Order: sequence, then C-alpha cells, then structure tokens
Amino acid sequence: MPRTPRRHEPGFAAVPARLREDFRARGWWGEHGLLDWWRLAALACPDATAVIDREGTGFTYAQVDELSSRFAGWLVGAGVRRGEVVAVQLPNWAEFLPVFVGVLKAGAVINPLPANLRLSELRHAVDTCGTRVMLMPAAFRSTDHHVLGAELVEQTDSLRQVLFVHDPPVAAGDLPEAVGAARPLTEDDWLPAHGEDLAAVLFTSGSESEPKGVMLSHNNLIASEIGFSYALRLGPEDRMLMPAPVGHATGFMHGVVMPMLTRGVSLLCDSTKGPEMAAMASRHGATCGMSVPSVIDSMLCTCETDGTGLERMRFLCCGGSPVPRRLVERARDLGIRVHSVYGATESAPHTMTTFQDSDERVLNTDGRACPGTEIRIVDRVTRRPVPPGVEGEEASRGPAVFCGYLGRPDLTAAAMDEDGWYYSGDLAIMDDDGYIRVTGRCKDVINRGGENISAAEVERVLMCHPAVLSAAVVAMPDEVMGQRACAFLVSRGDRPRLTVADLHDHFVSCGIAKFKIPERVEYLDEIPTTSSGKVAKRVLRERIVAMLATERSGGRRPWRAEGGAQCPAR
Repeated sequence: MPRTPRRHEPGFAAVPARLREDFRARGWWGEHGLLDWWRLAALACPDATAVIDREGTGFTYAQVDELSSRFAGWLVGAGVRRGEVVAVQLPNWAEFLPVFVGVLKAGAVINPLPANLRLSELRHAVDTCGTRVMLMPAAFRSTDHHVLGAELVEQTDSLRQVLFVHDPPVAAGDLPEAVGAARPLTEDDWLPAHGEDLAAVLFTSGSESEPKGVMLSHNNLIASEIGFSYALRLGPEDRMLMPAPVGHATGFMHGVVMPMLTRGVSLLCDSTKGPEMAAMASRHGATCGMSVPSVIDSMLCTCETDGTGLERMRFLCCGGSPVPRRLVERARDLGIRVHSVYGATESAPHTMTTFQDSDERVLNTDGRACPGTEIRIVDRVTRRPVPPGVEGEEASRGPAVFCGYLGRPDLTAAAMDEDGWYYSGDLAIMDDDGYIRVTGRCKDVINRGGENISAAEVERVLMCHPAVLSAAVVAMPDEVMGQRACAFLVSRGDRPRLTVADLHDHFVSCGIAKFKIPERVEYLDEIPTTSSGKVAKRVLRERIVAMLATERSGGRRPWRAEGGAQCPAR
C-alpha cells in the first residue's frame, strides 16, 4: 500500500493551537492550498510567460494549465491517490512546472529530487516516501536514466512506474507520449488540498548525516514565499533566474513556488557555468537571481570579462555560505545589489538582508528575521535565550517552519520543541538590532586542546586572501591536541599556492588569534559539494582521515603542512 504522509504521518509535529490561531489571525495561514493560488494566476494572466529554461523551452500560464491537467489525468489513471508522494527527479527544465501543478491537481505530494542523485540516494528517498510513481529525465549529461530507473524499480519495494521526460522522439517542451494521450483531469475533478495538508517532501542535502525527508505543508510554502517576495518587493514584472537545483529548497521554493505566487517568470537554468548563466540572464531579462556565492561570483566574473549586460538585474541573493567582499563590490560595479539570505530546508528562509540594509550589513551579517518569522539565539544545552553578542544555537519559529521529518518522530522531537521552535544546529550571534551572524555548525567546531575554533570564521578569513578562490576548513584528529584545523583550498587563477607559513602571516595581519590558523593546507581542483551546492564537509573529513592514516603507515608526521613545512609554533 502506498504511504499517505498527511497529518497523521509518524514524524509529523502538530503546531501548538495558540500558534495556529496566531498564524491565521495574521493572515499567514488559511484554508487554501497552492492549487488555489495557481488557479488565480492562470485566470489572471493566461497569456503571460510562466517559465523558460536555458534551451529556450517556455510555457505561458495557460499552456502550463493545459499540460498539467493532462499530467494529472495520467497520474490518476496510474492509480496515484490523494496524499500519495510522487517523486520528480528533473533538471532545471521548463517541464518541471506543469509536472508540479499536475501533482497538485491530482491531490498528490511532490518529492523533488536533484538530477545528480544516483541509486543509493534515490533508493533512500523512494523507500522513505513509499513512492510508486517517479519522473526522471531520459538522459541528462552523461547519465542514461533508463538504467537507473530500472535498478530503482528492482531494488525498492514500492516503486512501480518510472516515466521518462525528453525520451525520443518526444521533443523538448512536450511531456511523454503516455501523458499526451491521457484524458485531461477537468477542473471539477481536481483534488485541491487544505492549507495544512502536506504539499512537498524535500530531502536535506546530507552534508553532515543521512538525508532527512522534510515535510512542508501548503501553508508552510505559501507563508515562506509570500514573506520572501514581500521583503524583496517581488511582483509580476520580475523574472527570477534560478541555477540552484529545483530538487532542493532554494530552487524549488524560490525558483518555482515564489514566481507562481507572484505571477512572475521562472527562469530555470540547468547550468552553473558563468557564461551560460550570464547569457540566459541577459537573453531573458532576469531581474533577480539566487544561488550560493561561488555560483553568483562565476556569473558576475563572466559579465566583467566579456561585457555581458544585466541591465534589468536589480538584485542577487546569496545563501549557503558567507558573502565575500569582492562579490559585493563586483555586483555594485554592475549596478546590482546583493542580499544575504540564511535558512534551511526546514525553515526557509530564517533571516535576510533587504534594500534597506548597507553593504556592510550584507558582508558582516546574515540579516534579520524574515516577515512572519521569530529568531532567537539560545544556549545549546538549556535552550534558554542568550544576551546579544553571545554565541549560541540559532532557533526560528513561524508559519514557514516545517511539519517534521517523514517517518522519523525521533529526529523531529530532537529538532523542534513543544512551543514550535526549530533548532537549526547552527551557531550564531545576534546584535542589538536583531541582525545575526552565523558562526558555524554546532558540529563544525574544531576543539584544539580545549580551544574552540569556528570553521566558518576561519573560512571567512581565508576567503579574504587574493590567492584563494574557495576554502573549506575541517577538523583533523591529532594525538596531542585532540583536533587541529585543516584547510582545503582552491587557487584563484594562476596565483601561487599558499603554505601554512603564508597563512600565518595573513591571519596575523588580519588580527586573528594564532590558535585559529590552519595547521595543514591541501589544494583541490574544486571543493566537493552536495547536490544543493553546500560544502560536503563529511567528504573532506573522510579524506583527511584517510590521508593521515596513509602518512602514519609511511612514517610521516601526520600534522606537517603541504610540502613538508612544519606548522609554525603556537
């Protein structure tokens, strides 16, 4: 039997009655779901463009409405029931929007999955959700998904059918032939959801542990994106460039759901290469965009180098890591504002900067609470609020906070309390004006002989060096100190590689305590990331542990720096 993760699903956290009444009284929550919002948009602007992808495939609101009804008819004919999860593993292609609206019309729940996930991750998602029907690209980049789909059907208990998009001879812009032949689901037969029903299951990126299925209701998604668009003054005239995968929170929520609510245009880009993003933004008149800083920086570098114009671009949002000063300056030279956005799949976003904030706020903070959201910094043990200026764990509460982890009541209870606060696992400091600065993960603190070092703080200092393109810092085990800091770096252009001695001079010049200086440097061609673009710290930790084990077996002192130069004395 398929699972139907609604309000009775194990792992679902009931919102306290007082909070529910407050959300409704303030207009953040209501009876209507996303399909009701879609219906209004399709009626209001049927001939307006709804979505365009990098290949130029695009649909108007009316075309999306027609295609989605046909897909909904196919889903119902395939036996998909109200509340059942449908997995959608598609790149940032225009077809994602009619597929999503079709899932809504069928009364189902969407599980967006990044296109680069493979058998192990997909099997985990399918098993967790009890998925019976899944959509995949026939092929994307170097992967034939027919083989992957067959393996999934064979190795999972629930999956029965995989539908392939862009499967020849079907052209781009069309859904598969089986869908084209289906009887459209008429409006009388649509199965609209209630605001508190489940709308989506999104899996966390798994940078620290096994991915968790985050349950988001219709009210969660609507509140998140109404607050986001209100803070950034987004409306029907805006065109959101989205290179972040639609299989993760940023791409799905801000790149698909938000434009649907504002009746704007979703510009879905299936590439994070600077020239391709810049060309798409210029060609289709993007007015805003969002991704991790390194991706945004790549696009702006292209604009500087080849003169690609972004005349209509008003702002770019950066999330996932601190915003480097050079990125803000490069954007300013192009007439573009940069905003810092902080959040998680479970609560997206928590904080952000807006047009009222200075560049220094963007550079030195992660903004303050988004509309409708409460933020506080608490003691990691007692969970009691700490005074301004004191580091603690960041917590958020509001109408966008998730419903719980699918099938994992234990994890839900660990992350949320009975008063509706979600504890992010991030360390942060709040100032007197309510702006926060994320200082690292609770699990991403290096304990060097009793001294705690924030990996995020060290990474910020490294990113200020002109020879460093990107940096990630992790703890490496040490017999004497317990842990020491190891820096993984990517060089900027043909700049010389830095030694530990070079870092010593740089950190001292920046006025940083010497015990925070990385004691080992390793260079990579690129920093490994999760499918959502976050640094894969677990991969780096495993890498340094393996390197140390190899060096010990060879007799090399394991905490010597690259090139054999011993770490400077502290």
